Amino acid sequence: MNLQSKFKWLMAAVLIISISLFYATRDSVPNSLVLYTGQPGGFYHQVGSHMTEAWEEATQRKLDVQSSSGSRENFQALRSAKADLALIQGGVEDLSELSIIAPLSHDLVHVIVRKDASIDRIQDLKGHTIAVGMPNSGMAFSAEKLLQFYGLNEQNTQWTHRYFTQMKEDASIDAAVVTAGILNADLSLLLGSGDYRILPMEYAPAFCEKNAYFFPALIHKGLYRLGDDFLQEDIPTVATTALLVATKGISPKVIDQLLITLFEESGGLDSPVMLNTEEVREQQDLKLHPRAMQYFHPADQIGYMANVMESLAALKELAVAFVAGLYLLWDRWRRQQQKALARQLSKEKDKLDVLLAQTVDIERQYASAEAMSDLQGMLRQVMQIKIQALEELTHESLRGDRVFLIFMTQCSNLIDSIQSKMNRISSDARNNLNDPH
Repeated sequence: MNLQSKFKWLMAAVLIISISLFYATRDSVPNSLVLYTGQPGGFYHQVGSHMTEAWEEATQRKLDVQSSSGSRENFQALRSAKADLALIQGGVEDLSELSIIAPLSHDLVHVIVRKDASIDRIQDLKGHTIAVGMPNSGMAFSAEKLLQFYGLNEQNTQWTHRYFTQMKEDASIDAAVVTAGILNADLSLLLGSGDYRILPMEYAPAFCEKNAYFFPALIHKGLYRLGDDFLQEDIPTVATTALLVATKGISPKVIDQLLITLFEESGGLDSPVMLNTEEVREQQDLKLHPRAMQYFHPADQIGYMANVMESLAALKELAVAFVAGLYLLWDRWRRQQQKALARQLSKEKDKLDVLLAQTVDIERQYASAEAMSDLQGMLRQVMQIKIQALEELTHESLRGDRVFLIFMTQCSNLIDSIQSKMNRISSDARNNLNDPH
């Protein structure tokens, strides 16, 4: 195998490897993603269900919603690669090793007690049984933080890690600390029975100063129905943020499509409590994924340039494949041209052989020809053969071939010989006319 053939096979290998690498590493939206949410009936699960509908309609790809005990389980699902996406309450876990895509909504903390209980302040919960939420949930995290702020712990209070709706079945549960969106179906159903009250959270600003990810908020009067009537007064409380979080290696295209689906195509997932883009931009303390930062802050030229460089890097394998492909196409064209020229040369050599044979045949006849008319005919034939050769035998390699040169020399010599013989015969004829003897 010569060097040129080796190089051709090398280029073919480069082409195949580059295209394979491009398709293996290119950024794309996978056919299926897994989203961990929360308890069925809870707000996170409702959001997940709406996300599924919007995502599958926009992408024609599957979003598999998984219920869970809450934020901490969701965090572990992301860390163990069981989930691609998850809804996690801000502050519950350190998210530095994951990717925050966007804050979605604000979750209010509700301290709920039975209507007839002699409990008017959170501090009055000492000695009572309190449902703090499922183990590994963001709700339990918030409840524990709040109770500890008010000096309530597992020594002076009975904490039970159960979902707040268990208050309906278990009369021993005196209160529940519920962190949820205002559209939480389970919460609305529980309060709507009219058997429960919401306690105000005194010192809410002080609590927020001591606990990051929380901020003061109000549960506005009229927000919930309490039996036959509405909530009659604004209740001070605190709130936190529900975050859409993904694995560290999430595809930028998935992030782009998620944000478009959530903030442009889904109508706020049919929920008035979902944050819009302007509200997200105000969340300056959140360290969003760079792709999300670019979406919410499009004027950020650094982010734009980073995206351009990322796109160029993603195309490097395709660029190598393109160059290798061009070389192989050129090599194939060159070889086709060589074959065509070889066929042409072969045809012209065959034609040269025919013309050469005709010339040799004329030369044999010339030796015995004495009639002027015969010689003139031979001369015309040789000249026609020579002209035909010059017009039809055009291949450069043939023109430099020794056989062609011999042929052309033979034609020239034969023409000279015929003309000489014709001159001699003509001269003899004149001499015979002038000689009287």
